[in-house]
Amino acid sequence: WAHSNHEMELPLITTCVLAALLSTTAGAISPILIVPGIEASQLYKKDSPCKNLFAICPWKGAWLGAETCFDISSVLKDLTLVYDSATRSFHNQSGLAIKASGFGDTCKVEYLVANPIETSCPLQLPVGEYFHTFVEHFTALGYKRGKTIRSAPYDWRLSPVHLQANGYYSNVKALIQQMYKDGGNKKVTLVAHSMGGPVTLYFLNNVVTQAWKDTYINAFVALSGAWSGGNAAVKAEISGEVLDALSSATVRDICDFPDDIALIFRSASRTFPSTAVLLPKPSVWGNKVLVTTPKRTYTANDYQALFSDMGYPRGFDIYSGVSAINAGFPPPKVPTYCFYGTKVDTPESFVYGCGFPDSSPTQVIKGDGDGVVNLRSAEVCLKWKTRQQQPFRSSAFPGVDHVKMVMDSDVLRAVDRVVLNV
Repeated sequence: WAHSNHEMELPLITTCVLAALLSTTAGAISPILIVPGIEASQLYKKDSPCKNLFAICPWKGAWLGAETCFDISSVLKDLTLVYDSATRSFHNQSGLAIKASGFGDTCKVEYLVANPIETSCPLQLPVGEYFHTFVEHFTALGYKRGKTIRSAPYDWRLSPVHLQANGYYSNVKALIQQMYKDGGNKKVTLVAHSMGGPVTLYFLNNVVTQAWKDTYINAFVALSGAWSGGNAAVKAEISGEVLDALSSATVRDICDFPDDIALIFRSASRTFPSTAVLLPKPSVWGNKVLVTTPKRTYTANDYQALFSDMGYPRGFDIYSGVSAINAGFPPPKVPTYCFYGTKVDTPESFVYGCGFPDSSPTQVIKGDGDGVVNLRSAEVCLKWKTRQQQPFRSSAFPGVDHVKMVMDSDVLRAVDRVVLNV
């Protein structure tokens, strides 16, 4: 395995060789189901109930869309969830329905930017590339969009527990079974990126049986799996974290963002249980200092005090409701391939001044990782090698950052070998 820190390297398989293999063993390829990461499923909104005189309310692009550029405050207000502490449940703003678009297709994860109005795949705007290179790579080898390569986007504001309650995993299970059938009873390969890793791990350990996995799953390929979250989630809870795609100078020159955009993001992301799921796990980070303020330091064991000192005790209640998800990191018990980037500066801890928690950190201390997922989190999967009977492989890709993990040529060749079983 190329770039592997943990496995013997094998010769790379060239595209020409792969094409030849596919031409002679077309029925042997494993169908691919993509599970994207956080903020990487297009979300659409509409009035509910429909208030239009003609009862026609189209789904409008909510994330990421043109409105994000020119009225970010309204977009994030619409995305903000309402939390019921009695039931620890979440729902949308009154009178608004929000959904992830493109389930079963690939176009809505090939590009991040949503159309103004929800459309079919041929009309998808090619803006904000995400899985496009990945999908193009496999269609060049004989895969067919919507047939042998598909995706399972989801409402990334929610945690796996809430996705299960909303029926997402039932739909995923049915889709996998359909892909298996349509593919001539060929087992399906799950390819998950970032938070898609924990989302898929929860599915494999809490939704389906071992007999079902043995029947339908060829392999689980995790790209930059955020097993213990990403330490940037701490900053998101404290002072707000702006999506990298919106932080570039080019975007800021075009878009009319307010000066307090980080705090606007914070007000919304604090209501997302997914943010709490991605907080660094105490079992992984122990007594490592994650936050420093003029008054004290905080570790992953100090979230209750941290949320209290932030003036947001509800945050700890939300965290407590999701902290047991994937507890102990149980192995998926399917053939597993854990690929992740390294040697990229990644936020690890945050130093705040007197403006805590409403000002940006005065210092961001960085460590190893892929720029988003810390190495300590990405390597949680390594323990599975001795905790499951099914095959396990891991490969580190030095210098490949978080988003590039879904388009880097060496990563794609590693996935080739999985789906072709070579």
